[in-house]
Amino acid sequence: MTHLTAAAAQKDFRMLMDRVTRYREPVTVVSDDGQVTVMLSFEDWCSIQETLYLQGIPGMVDAIHAAAEEPLDLGTSAEEVDFGV
Repeated sequence: MTHLTAAAAQKDFRMLMDRVTRYREPVTVVSDDGQVTVMLSFEDWCSIQETLYLQGIPGMVDAIHAAAEEPLDLGTSAEEVDFGV
């Protein structure tokens, strides 16, 4: 993760935004008084929000882990699913 001072971030803000969004690299910006801000891409922020939402559903994390351990040949094939289309 890249760490910058607020002055350096301000000087090259457009380049910084491009780096964060294009390469999805979080950047830490530290102000003169020591306050720290993390810049993330919108996609990364949405992923974090989705993860927090799913973790808040009782039993969801256990269900995801259980499904990941299930052998693929025991699951339902896409051909067997009625998608209602």
